[in-house]
Amino acid sequence: MRKRESDQMIHFFRKLFRGILGAGGVPAAAPAPAPVAAPARAPEVPEPHAFDSVWERLTTGNGPAADLEPEAQAQVETLVPMVLEHFSRNRPDPASFPALAMQIMKLVQEPELDMNELIRTISPDPAISLHVLRAANSALFSLGAEIQDLRRAVMQLGTREVGDIAAGVASRSLFDLSLKAEFELFGQRWHTQFLDAMAVAFGASQFAFDQKVGRADHAFLAGMFHDIGKTLALRSLAALVLDGQVAGPLPDPVVDTVLERVHVEIGCDLLRLWGLPEYLTVICQHHHDPEVASGLEHLDIHILRLVEGLHRLVLDPTDACRLDETRQSLQAMGLVRRHVQRVWADMAVQTERVRVLFPA
Repeated sequence: MRKRESDQMIHFFRKLFRGILGAGGVPAAAPAPAPVAAPARAPEVPEPHAFDSVWERLTTGNGPAADLEPEAQAQVETLVPMVLEHFSRNRPDPASFPALAMQIMKLVQEPELDMNELIRTISPDPAISLHVLRAANSALFSLGAEIQDLRRAVMQLGTREVGDIAAGVASRSLFDLSLKAEFELFGQRWHTQFLDAMAVAFGASQFAFDQKVGRADHAFLAGMFHDIGKTLALRSLAALVLDGQVAGPLPDPVVDTVLERVHVEIGCDLLRLWGLPEYLTVICQHHHDPEVASGLEHLDIHILRLVEGLHRLVLDPTDACRLDETRQSLQAMGLVRRHVQRVWADMAVQTERVRVLFPA
């Protein structure tokens, strides 16, 4: 990794996390887990012509107008207040926000990084150690020889990559359904939400860094937490079904609509509860506004909306859910086709990248 890139990311994270992080001791070193087999291939950049249909939809397509069937809509109207009320009665403890990611970020942003301290902090956590080793041996980063030593893995990946992986792994519990019964109700939905958040976080941070607009640290955390309300809403919905207050199974369109309706309110409440920076709450509150004004004070929101919209179109070129928001933000930033195509191609890579780094 280039030193300039590392230094700039270090500078980004220094201001954000100063004053938020606790002291905390450094745990003793522990043996690192053995690496897993590398994925078969690295992410590929899509062919340029594949963007033609995406650009046509962005410039001429309309957002979704399809309504739910009356019975499903009535179900949504019943569930929305129930989910909000259940969440209000079962807010997570403020201490539930994972502190380990913050601790690692604090180490990464130091001008003179103590590699030994970073390794001592990572190695006792099997999940983070495993993901760092998996990434170093993956087709994304492997140089040929298998890496079994955590120190070599950190040196090969670089501090920025290790920090991103650590933040994702340590925050993953926020996207997890804690009970097997909850998981069986909604299958892989929680994992999909986590992958989407990480892809948008990586993509938004990369866009801000490459284009030298906004702040990469703000963009990364905005990507991770702008839709966090959906995860807590899903837990409330699962609890209501398991308690027998709601009859299941629930159709996917009903679940999707309920999560869309409540996630901003729940997400803003959570971000305040955890004491995270105010700009994250502002982004969460306004990222689905029909119109967001242009200007530097709104740039973080526009970056998020653009990246999230293109991520959805990478997953499904027919997805119209965020078309209007994406179009409005690319116009507010004055982006032309070649700029948008570059971001779309990067999001295709980021989407595959998170699947490699964070398998189910």
